Amino acid sequence: MKKIYILGAIQQVICLSLYLMMSIVPQTSIGQNLDSLEQVLKTKKLTDTEKLRLYDILSKGYVNLDLRKSLHYSQKGRDVALQAKDEQMEGVFYQNIGSVYLMGSNNDSASLFLDKALVIAQRHRDEAPAATIYRLYGSLHVYQNRYDSAMVYFKKSAAIFEKIKNNYELCKVYDRISGVYVHLNNDDLALTYLKKAELLAVESGNKDELANIYTNLGALYRGKGKGKEASVRPMKQALKIYQELGNKFGEIRTLSVMASTYSYFEDYEAAKSIANQALRKTEAAGLLNLAATNAAVLSAAYYYTGNYNKCISTGLKVLQMDSTNISLTKHAYIHLSLAYGRLGRVDSMEYYVNRFLTSVQTQYNESYQGALSEIEVKYETEKKNLQIAALERQKQLYIWLGIAGAAILLVVLAFAFIRYRLAVSKRQLAEEEAQRMEQERHLVAVQATLDGEAAERTRLAKDLHDGLGGMLSAVKMNLPQLNGNALLEAVDMNRFQTALGMLDDSIQELRRVAHHMMPESLLRYGLKVSLADFCAAISTADFHYFGDEARLPNKLEIMIYRCIHELVNNALKHTEAEHINVQLVQEPDRVSFTVQDDGKGFDQHGISEGMGLRNIRQRVEAFQGELNIYSTKNGTEIHIELKLTKDEQDD
Repeated sequence: MKKIYILGAIQQVICLSLYLMMSIVPQTSIGQNLDSLEQVLKTKKLTDTEKLRLYDILSKGYVNLDLRKSLHYSQKGRDVALQAKDEQMEGVFYQNIGSVYLMGSNNDSASLFLDKALVIAQRHRDEAPAATIYRLYGSLHVYQNRYDSAMVYFKKSAAIFEKIKNNYELCKVYDRISGVYVHLNNDDLALTYLKKAELLAVESGNKDELANIYTNLGALYRGKGKGKEASVRPMKQALKIYQELGNKFGEIRTLSVMASTYSYFEDYEAAKSIANQALRKTEAAGLLNLAATNAAVLSAAYYYTGNYNKCISTGLKVLQMDSTNISLTKHAYIHLSLAYGRLGRVDSMEYYVNRFLTSVQTQYNESYQGALSEIEVKYETEKKNLQIAALERQKQLYIWLGIAGAAILLVVLAFAFIRYRLAVSKRQLAEEEAQRMEQERHLVAVQATLDGEAAERTRLAKDLHDGLGGMLSAVKMNLPQLNGNALLEAVDMNRFQTALGMLDDSIQELRRVAHHMMPESLLRYGLKVSLADFCAAISTADFHYFGDEARLPNKLEIMIYRCIHELVNNALKHTEAEHINVQLVQEPDRVSFTVQDDGKGFDQHGISEGMGLRNIRQRVEAFQGELNIYSTKNGTEIHIELKLTKDEQDD
């Protein structure tokens, strides 16, 4: 029972790690000589188009071999695309960068670059890149254990590939959907989608994905109790394909799954051999997450074959490689405590038991209460078995009393620790609630200020237009009558005409000022019309609108107009830009807008924000929005996103 418990839990961790690796990696042929392509870049004079193609091939080719090189060539390609103003290739490299970050478990950076890639794909209505990005979003949500939203993204990706009849990519998405059903313990649906994926991979000639599918099929057979040979057979097929293609990364993944499978069926000698081989390869490739998974399998195999010293050294290596994966570290602590107990090193055993309890508490705080009960029961079983084995070996009463005393002390310390953690959690919740209330008070004050500013602008614009504007118009109408009743010299007549012209200019300027303080088109027709009018008046500015044209709440429309107005004026004043691009995207549940320029940019860290930018940030925060700034020597992009509440959607 204890072997099944520990190994079964490790299998779940391994399956998740390997599934994520398979779902992220873009499948490319490794048969090309990447070294020769690098040499072409160094020795030949190439056009921007040729450079972009080579950088794309290298970034995708090295993702199976060297993540650092893949990221390097993706960034180089993005820089060339920005210089060449090739937005579609810029989106391709944003997608490549997001994929690399996703493989390296840098989820925030991955999401940022995938968002930028999706905006470009949607702007150009490129269906295939958008579908690929949806697939990567799905993989990101699987990593975060958000299976429902992951399935939504995978289904969106599949729908697009089905529509354009791209079976080469569709088989990948079906494979990912199968993986989600595995995590949801629905093996029948998982097998259905895996078989669909296999047929499409064979039909489209996608050998890389076919190898992925065989690897997943073996893991699925293992979970369904098909036996060792039935489970390993498809994995061997996958290994053969990867070796023929020269796909080292795929070979590493398959070796890792095979090692965990042999360990699952208690063939520890085979598990040790393959896990050692996979560990060396993952360490050489810099894949520390996957290397830690292989080390966990190896540590378990050493323990169950009685090599406790190697179990300890390998378990410590797990903690060095990846100390952030709670599930992996927890099981490393288990094997370390068991191995130290077998060697009679009680102090070390107690240390890792305490570390185990800490990891269990952390996992509880992350909403894993269901798994917690089972883990604690199994852990107590392991501890009791260890104590019984120690009694049988030592046959001495004082050892039994020592272990019993240590167990009691451990329980007391555990309860004390849990109570302490609960007290800390309550204090943190109270502090967070106080901070939230303070933020709400600040937002209310800012909103009141913005409301007052909008009302004052409206009143002042109306007074200028209806009051002073009317008076100036009346003066203009009366002056020609005065001219008709008076005899003026030629010089005086010229002055009179000049005065009339200046009066016309003053009336026009007054109307322009009143319009910009509160545009009439904004109040009557909404953001699309008013922003189109505003950008049309600026020769270097272009305006693009995407989405429906439903009216937003008045305050929100005024805020968005003011922010774009200020950002465009900043670009005109400070950046020396030759072109300014304004984009507004309106969806049922969110609104986002972007102002891009090709000016000289600025150092975001070395230069403090000016009053205008601080005012914009304050306005955005008042509506619970997010503002992001990306600035290089090639230009600046400011992106603002606002989520619509239910009331705002209904307005």
